[in-house]
Amino acid sequence: MTGMEKIGESLQKLLEEKEIIARCELLLRTYEYVRKASLCDAEKEELKTIAGKHIAPGIFASMISGSPIFFNLPKLDTYTQINGHIFHFLHTKKFSKQDFDNAFRKFQNERYDLRMILLQGLRDLLEEFMKDAGYRLQRDNPEQLINPEHLTFEAADRKLKASIFSSVKSLYSCKCLQEMEKDLVILLPSGEDLEPFMKFFRENGQAIEESGGQVWVANMEKGTIDPFIGYATDMEIYQQFKNPRLAEMVRTNWKPR
Repeated sequence: MTGMEKIGESLQKLLEEKEIIARCELLLRTYEYVRKASLCDAEKEELKTIAGKHIAPGIFASMISGSPIFFNLPKLDTYTQINGHIFHFLHTKKFSKQDFDNAFRKFQNERYDLRMILLQGLRDLLEEFMKDAGYRLQRDNPEQLINPEHLTFEAADRKLKASIFSSVKSLYSCKCLQEMEKDLVILLPSGEDLEPFMKFFRENGQAIEESGGQVWVANMEKGTIDPFIGYATDMEIYQQFKNPRLAEMVRTNWKPR
């Protein structure tokens, strides 16, 4: 079985098991299946011609748009919100309130597993981003063996440390905010709710900027990374951002009145 066939089969089994599925779970499972497929270079290039540069986000987008890349997948053309989370399903099948309640309960029971997949997806996305900026991951770093969410990247005459977190809220219990320094980056996933990001910026934005540290946000649905707080002085990194002026816009619009 080829890597592409493995992805298609895994997604088919997932959607047979979960006819109502949380948007974020579908996205993260897609990242997981692409990673586990261990695509060869030829398969990656073939999928990129169909899905775009970022394979997992491209496959995900095709599924929720109603035109899945893999022909044997259902068209998830309808969605609803359950307790603040978007769930996708087929409009051609009738579901009861109990069906939706059960779908949400299953989603809640898998939050820990999904968090682990999210952290791995963020790590892979950051590694690709930094590689395009001319950096390589320092794989023999003993700190990384202890905490795989703490990474060190190196270029010819540059070094950058990065810490990955699963949410803005998880940052509040971390001592790294008191240890922010130049060439230290925190990476977070973007979210549907902007309020936690606004609160965090107003409470910590100025101190982080003054330390020389940075906070970046990753849009997992698009496979992109952008600056949230701080200044990227490395032009190679700056050029990799999808929206390099995002931090400036945040500073202008969210600063305390």
